[in-house]
Amino acid sequence: MAARRQHALCPPYGGNKEALGWALNGAARMIAFVGPGVFLATAIINLAKKEAGCVLEIPEGSSNAPECNERIYGLRPSSFITTYGTVVGLISAVCLPVVGAVLDHTRRRRLVGLVSSMIHIACMFAQIFLTENNWFMMVLIQIVAALAGWMHTLAVYAYLPELTDDPDLLVSWTANFQMIQYASLLLFLMYMLGILYATGYNDDDILSARISMISSTAIAMPSYLWTWMGLMKARDAFHPLPEGSSLWTIGFQRVYNTSKKICGRYRALMWFLINVMIVEAGQASIASIALTYLTDTLQMSTAENGIAILLLFAFGILGALVAKKSVNFMNPIYSNQLCQVVTGANTAIAVIILYGPGQQIQAYIVASVWGICAGWKICIERFTICQIIPKNQDAELMGFYLFSSQVLIWFPTLIFTAMNEAGVNQRAGLSILIAFFLGGIVSLWMMGPYEEAVSLAREESDMLHDQSNIVEQELDEVEKSTDGNGKMSICE
Repeated sequence: MAARRQHALCPPYGGNKEALGWALNGAARMIAFVGPGVFLATAIINLAKKEAGCVLEIPEGSSNAPECNERIYGLRPSSFITTYGTVVGLISAVCLPVVGAVLDHTRRRRLVGLVSSMIHIACMFAQIFLTENNWFMMVLIQIVAALAGWMHTLAVYAYLPELTDDPDLLVSWTANFQMIQYASLLLFLMYMLGILYATGYNDDDILSARISMISSTAIAMPSYLWTWMGLMKARDAFHPLPEGSSLWTIGFQRVYNTSKKICGRYRALMWFLINVMIVEAGQASIASIALTYLTDTLQMSTAENGIAILLLFAFGILGALVAKKSVNFMNPIYSNQLCQVVTGANTAIAVIILYGPGQQIQAYIVASVWGICAGWKICIERFTICQIIPKNQDAELMGFYLFSSQVLIWFPTLIFTAMNEAGVNQRAGLSILIAFFLGGIVSLWMMGPYEEAVSLAREESDMLHDQSNIVEQELDEVEKSTDGNGKMSICE
């Protein structure tokens, strides 16, 4: 009994305040990013249609509303969300090396986290006042919110490797953080859907967006403040800025140098990172393209879109289990290829079977399969990268892995927007995602045998470890042969 009482009184994460801050911040970030985005995106599309003079209701005797070909602010209403995704993705990809340099080479890590989180909160608070007259301003505010949230995420992730020196404990905590984030988002979406259906406002786009913004702001504000002002500590620069270097350019120099090294020495890793660039672009674009398609083509309501996103994340947990079980029957490369085959096939099925209003059940099934594939991909991809990078270079190569996952995320939404603006059917626009998953399958095939990639990484790790030991021995010998002032000993 005493042992149980003592265990119950143990602080979370063994009293590690920064680990608690990471978990708390992760839950708030997931709610602040994904939750309101679902409801705000639907409202933006429908408000843009209304201002453009499009028909929103299905005419009597027809199965769907007429296609909206009008333009507002130079764009078709159905292009706003994907245009927003393109702009944010492109700016993020270009700025990533600069922001990374600030976090790595200065003492401003906590300041960046605090300021970016407050900007994000201010944007969310402003969006509470969404109306028919200011929706375009809210789109611009959302771009600022997304960029601030992205900088905030980078600042938080800069703390992750330093939470503990125990690698096994870090793996356990990271899995725990992921579970907390998913659980928090699922609870938020269930709460939102419960309120909307209980009050009968499930078809009111503006009110749904306002409620989601009020709720997410109320959750995120105290969480962010506590994280950055009470739990996270200030940090010195992780690396000193080399003499003659600039924060504006050193990040790009590192990307270039690491790219050269990977292409010259690690063929399997090179093709794996190409896969990450291509597939992550397609996977990350599913949300914005699918939300546009569900709202504009299937004419689903805000609450119905919320159900689809709820299923997407709920089945992501099942996908993580699929990834874990799959490695018992095949190597991770084959598992990843199978995942991308299923994702591409599911996208093709969506293009074929989803074509108009009244197909909510079919849309929910497609969203569930996408969710399984997303959870599967994340787990199997992270497992693979940990196996095929040399251990003594994991910090540098993991940073490049994160860069690779962001560098092309703007591309699919740009293609979809261009096709949509040209009047091409949105089903054809949705089908472009299939090409990214096919490209991912081919790039994994180009890696060669998985066992060879793992063996090369281990050989490289052993070689670097031996070189490190030799250097340490030489330094010890120099130290023994000198006196305390660094001069040669008289005994020598």
